[in-house]
Amino acid sequence: MFNKKMQYVIKSVPTDDKQALENLLNEMSDAGWDLYTMHEVETDEAYDFNCIFMREKQEEEAPDLDDIVNITSFKYRMEKMLAAPSSPYISCKEIQLKISNQKERIRKIKSQLESDNLSPDRKKQLNNQMSDELKQLDSLKQALVNEISPETMYDSIKEEKFVVNLSEEIIEVISMEANDNLLSETVKVRQELTDSLGYVIPHIHFHNSDELMQNEFSIKIHDIEVFRTVVFPECRAFYKEDLKGYKVSPEDITLTDEITGKKLIWIAEDKVKDFWVRGLSASEYIGEAVKYIAVREVSDIMDYNDINKYVEKVIETNSFLVDNIIPDFITASDLKYLLTCLIRERVSVKNIVYIFEKINDYANEPTKEDLLDKVRLALSKHIIKDLAASGEVKVIEFADETLDKINSFFKEDEDEAIIRIDASDVQDIVNKVLKFTKLKKITNPILVAPLDLRHMVFVILSEFVQNLTVLAYEELVSDNNIKFIGKV
Repeated sequence: MFNKKMQYVIKSVPTDDKQALENLLNEMSDAGWDLYTMHEVETDEAYDFNCIFMREKQEEEAPDLDDIVNITSFKYRMEKMLAAPSSPYISCKEIQLKISNQKERIRKIKSQLESDNLSPDRKKQLNNQMSDELKQLDSLKQALVNEISPETMYDSIKEEKFVVNLSEEIIEVISMEANDNLLSETVKVRQELTDSLGYVIPHIHFHNSDELMQNEFSIKIHDIEVFRTVVFPECRAFYKEDLKGYKVSPEDITLTDEITGKKLIWIAEDKVKDFWVRGLSASEYIGEAVKYIAVREVSDIMDYNDINKYVEKVIETNSFLVDNIIPDFITASDLKYLLTCLIRERVSVKNIVYIFEKINDYANEPTKEDLLDKVRLALSKHIIKDLAASGEVKVIEFADETLDKINSFFKEDEDEAIIRIDASDVQDIVNKVLKFTKLKKITNPILVAPLDLRHMVFVILSEFVQNLTVLAYEELVSDNNIKFIGKV
């Protein structure tokens, strides 16, 4: 962790001038500086050592070094500046050049040794120098062998599953010194998803990215960007609907929230101290985005290692369930499909043993979609309980003409049923749902559909309607007050 009261300075010396390097280290040590890191860099003429020194900030002493820096994000900037070449080709070329230069140094020493006018002391000095240079040459040759070996390429066959990229302006949100830093916020998000859905999101990698515009951040899953928006570290974000009576000023930043589709206002922190709602800090908003994407992209995030952890939890309690259904009745792929579908629709899989019991009960269902329907029916009381607000669930039905359009998506082939979706029909249905929810001021719409259409309706419409839930009529259990509020 980097202290805000530290100073840093960068000094350079040629790599082949050992005396200059020794003098620099002694000089900086006498002045109270400690060596932080030393890195070899290429210049126009040769190679230099970039030496970074650090010491506690001298409050009363005027600095006599122009390149002293005092920045919170020093670590990230230095790591970026000192990053090793990522291309094996570039590394190979650099090592070859070093070998060539090293051979030239050895040739010069050898030519001096062949002189007849050498004193014994000078000859001894040159022999020692020759020995050192030969050792360095051997080391460079070994480095070249390692670099050109195909085995090293296997190390690059990997990717980071879950990545949050941050622009330079907001990199400070992951600083340890920040009051509500992003690292702790993601721990909070992981705990919330574990408690609510039984879903443990993987390790999240944070990177500084030059590809982003000012104040932007993005989220990548398996190196594919799935989310991008802006945040403002010195402001707090409020949904416009929560600020009734607030007059937006020219200094405020208003935009559409990429998570909810609502209007979002970023207001400077010094203006919101007396607000009746707290709003979201930059790190909290990024945390909300992480939570949103973790659920939306669960089918790409959850892998078979994760599935195996659920299986192990069941084995601890009742190994018979696992032995009885895997792999004779369902495969690991079927199980992954089932669990990711439940999580995608925010149905908790925390009670994984009970879910396995239901899978065992319905393992002879002909398709995994049928199995999903039966497991959801078994969980219907839990689903409705989580949706009920004050004991009431407000649902929207489909009109007969809308159901006819949805049914028209299915075409019977000689061998199987296939789906052909007309984009204009989908857009028409989406428009009706959005118009109705806007009229009724509904932010989390709940649609009800026939059991055999329910999952397909969710898959299609959830791409266009934020915070959508689709239930089957059979899932509307009578323990709660079910209120039908209209048709679309």
